[in-house]
Amino acid sequence: MEINKKTRNQLRLQGIGFVIMVLVITGLLIQVSREYNTEFDWTASGRHTLNKASIKVVEKIQEPMLITSYATGDELSETRIQIRNIIKRYQKQNDKISLKFIDPQLNPQLIRELGIRVDGEMIVTYQSRTEHLQDLTETSITNAIYRLLRSTDRQLLFMTGHGERNPLGEANHDLGIFTSNLSNKGFKVAPLNLGKTLAVPANTTVLVIASPLVDYLPGETKIIKEYVEAGGNLLWLIEPDKNELLKDLADYLQIKPVKGLIIDLDNGLLGNDPTHVLGQYFEHAITNSFSTTQTLFPQVAGLDITAKPDWSVDPFVQSMSRSWLETGKVEGAVKYNEASDVSGPLPFGFAITRMAGNVSEEGKEKSQHQQRIIILGDGDFLSNTYLGLLGNQAMGESIFNWLSHDDNFIEIPPSVAPDSKVVATEMHMAILGIVFILLLPALLVGSGFFIWLRRRKK
Repeated sequence: MEINKKTRNQLRLQGIGFVIMVLVITGLLIQVSREYNTEFDWTASGRHTLNKASIKVVEKIQEPMLITSYATGDELSETRIQIRNIIKRYQKQNDKISLKFIDPQLNPQLIRELGIRVDGEMIVTYQSRTEHLQDLTETSITNAIYRLLRSTDRQLLFMTGHGERNPLGEANHDLGIFTSNLSNKGFKVAPLNLGKTLAVPANTTVLVIASPLVDYLPGETKIIKEYVEAGGNLLWLIEPDKNELLKDLADYLQIKPVKGLIIDLDNGLLGNDPTHVLGQYFEHAITNSFSTTQTLFPQVAGLDITAKPDWSVDPFVQSMSRSWLETGKVEGAVKYNEASDVSGPLPFGFAITRMAGNVSEEGKEKSQHQQRIIILGDGDFLSNTYLGLLGNQAMGESIFNWLSHDDNFIEIPPSVAPDSKVVATEMHMAILGIVFILLLPALLVGSGFFIWLRRRKK
């Protein structure tokens, strides 16, 4: 081709056009890669993507949600990488979720105030409500988000006027710290004095009788009994030296107070107060998340509850095997008396349920719900003094979640990974050995020899 001024200009224009086209294509590719991030999960169980139930929950988030993880180390630490990977699945479904890391070692005072106990523990914040997370699984994270998305109309009424623990009080025996945490989780906490209201409000989610010191008036007991008969949910915290109060209500629920105090021998041998009982759990919705967390119950009363017709009574917490119900005075070094004491383990927390509802004149049900009642032989474990010990706060929150019917959490089946390992027979192993040990090396040597021969002939 003849090169002249015209062809040079054409070639120059072609070159400029080619450079511009490359720059435009590169810019478009950068923009596409920034705006559209596509990943494929080819695992057989889809274990690197969210379950459909989780996706439905995450899609309901309408306002910013902050997940703060208190994990030690830098951005490349194993714990932070694990947390970042699982939260990334949620962020792909909803961009309103943000993740922040804080090193606990840099601010120990904040860690103590927040009650952080586990490296990597997360606090999920949404609309000024919070949830603590120690179990970094999809089920736990999704259920925490689910709880935060609930409405805030759950009314908890604490009985007052009879020496009960003050739900808003700051004294050691009061419940102010615990109820403050409940308020942060969407519960509405308020005191109730039946001497003034003369009735339990209809919008009550749970009525709480927290360790009264004196007995109720017959009219007050009647109002509480009618509330229970109508299907109301109840939490009754009973103390060892006050377990004969509210006798009419106890008779209705078939609760038989047992004289004495539970002694925990193992806790005493550790140098602790033997009247402080470590809880051992039954399989129940309340305790499903407590497989590795213990709870401490100071001064536990013995209880004996039999099921009424059409009612179910399920114990959910008991004392350890080397415990007993001390029927004598607890003075000095207490010892088990086979003649008078009752050997453990002894259940002292009971969940009582029945189906309650309105029935029409023809006998047909209009509506029906499950009534839930908790009877527990101790109230100290939720007090300001003992709330911060072990898993006491988590136990209290779990109890109120169950009583409020907030145990209907998202069931997410565990991801089974059939493709995580290869099962090969001896024939398969022999074939793989021949391919990788003999055929591939022979192919590489042969191709090299062939290339050498061609070059030599040239």
